[in-house]
Amino acid sequence: MSFLKPKVYVPPPPPVPEEPAQADYEKAAAMAGEAETQERKKRRGRGSTIVAGQLGETSTSMGGTGGTPTLLG
Repeated sequence: MSFLKPKVYVPPPPPVPEEPAQADYEKAAAMAGEAETQERKKRRGRGSTIVAGQLGETSTSMGGTGGTPTLLG
């Protein structure tokens, strides 16, 4: 009664993974140090940071001039 059983293809199990190699801590420390120096080279000082305006400043029409409102807003 094979017509009652569906034909299902079962793939073979994957091969057993190889054991990981022993960690090379000296090489890892050298790579981490190199990455850290590259990150530090990318940093900029606070003198080169562009600040758009003061914190807490609201953008109103008379906020920049300090005068009374005009007909143009």
